[in-house]
Amino acid sequence: MDLPKQLSPTPTELIDWLNAEGLLDLEWDFPEDGDLFAAGLESPTAMQAVIIAIEDQYGVELESDEMVHEHLATPTSLARLIATKTA
Repeated sequence: MDLPKQLSPTPTELIDWLNAEGLLDLEWDFPEDGDLFAAGLESPTAMQAVIIAIEDQYGVELESDEMVHEHLATPTSLARLIATKTA
C-alpha cells in the first residue's frame, strides 16, 4: 500500500526536520543556503540515512542521478528536489 505523499518542506522546515530526526546536528540559525556537506552530510553513511529518511517522510523515490552535490548541498536545493518529486 502506497503512503500518501507529504507536502514538500520549506528549507527552514527541512532544517528543523533534519535536526528533529537526529540526521544532522544543525544550529538553530543554520542558513537556508548553508553547506550541508560541511555540516556533516559528507559521509556516505549520513547521506544514505538522510536520503532514506526523506523517501520515507515525503513518500518520494530519489533516483541515483538525483543524489548529486548540486541537489544535496543546501537546505534550499534539497527542498527544491523534494518539491519536484511531490508535485
